[in-house]
Amino acid sequence: MRLKIFLILSMAVSVYAQNLQEILDSLAKSKKINSIKAKRDSEIANNELLFSYDAPSLGATVAHAKDTQRSGSEYTVIFSQNISHPFSSGSKKNATDFATKSFKQAAVHDMHIASLEVASKYHSACVAKEMQESAAMLLSMQNERFAKVKKAYELGEVSKKDMLFNKLDLVKLSKKTNGYKREYLQELSSLQQSAENIEINSLSCSDLLNLTEDVKLGNIDEHDEIKDLEFQQKSSLASYDVYSAPLSSIGYFASFADELDTKRYAVGISIPLSSLTAQKEQARTKYLNHSSSIGLQKESLKKEIELSSKSLQIRIKTLYNEHYNLKNEVIPLSEELVKLSKIALDEGEGMILEYIDASRSYSENMLEMLEIKKSYYKELFELYKVADKEFGEII
Repeated sequence: MRLKIFLILSMAVSVYAQNLQEILDSLAKSKKINSIKAKRDSEIANNELLFSYDAPSLGATVAHAKDTQRSGSEYTVIFSQNISHPFSSGSKKNATDFATKSFKQAAVHDMHIASLEVASKYHSACVAKEMQESAAMLLSMQNERFAKVKKAYELGEVSKKDMLFNKLDLVKLSKKTNGYKREYLQELSSLQQSAENIEINSLSCSDLLNLTEDVKLGNIDEHDEIKDLEFQQKSSLASYDVYSAPLSSIGYFASFADELDTKRYAVGISIPLSSLTAQKEQARTKYLNHSSSIGLQKESLKKEIELSSKSLQIRIKTLYNEHYNLKNEVIPLSEELVKLSKIALDEGEGMILEYIDASRSYSENMLEMLEIKKSYYKELFELYKVADKEFGEII
């Protein structure tokens, strides 16, 4: 009961501490997220540049001419442009649009993973905080109990061996409590590094996800990485269509020349004889093989995601059942045993060592439950990342 009251008071002290939403809001403005966005925008701009038309060019020449009768200046003005794949504008647009969607989808996935990393660290830090506070309270309670054992030893009611045995338990719990404190500080530091735009002094921990036995998976075709590969494949197929057009490029020019004795106007076009080289066929082969490669990569990734997700689901279910058993069966029994042994001791019908053994068992079960809780959240967020689930999404 004292432990429960202590934990409730600890939560009350953290009313004004940072909660997860505040930390995630800060992450959205961080250098890491801005870097992902800048990379996305750069890739999109470069992609559009690759499939954009070359700008027209304007040229001019000036010359001095002289014949047997007269002399003077002559000039020529030339306007020209080269248009690549003039009959594949639709395919070029599709290739550009799908590639742009791929870059955007990849950025969405990277930002999603970053948010899940922060959420995972937040949950780990919160459970580490709970473990530290629980261990500190249990240590205080065990100190009180050991004082009784020591007094019983002085009165000759317990042997020196039993007294030293309990003292050793006290030292071990003290060492474990210090370990939990270090672990919490490490978890808090790791969270602070991820949430660079906010100074974290204390955590609210009132917004942790509830433990659940089953975490169902969504449609794998909606997975960010799968959608990204689909966009890449469609872009590659559209690029293949670009090089399937009859002409790889066409150029045209128009010129005006003012000479000494005449004015000249000229227009013309130029068509490369790409059929005389293997370049066009090599480009088609490149994009066709690239599309096939992405398709195989997509199917392989689907299988990997499915297998990893199922494995994580099994581990999550196992940890949930262990936690449930400790929380709802073992710990209540241990707590009841402590109460009964304490009553028996106070009424002179029980032994101090029985009370100490019951208390030790309660402490061990409580800390074990928190260890399992921490492992549960670690596996849960790993599943969220693998299966591309939104934070807090259960079904």
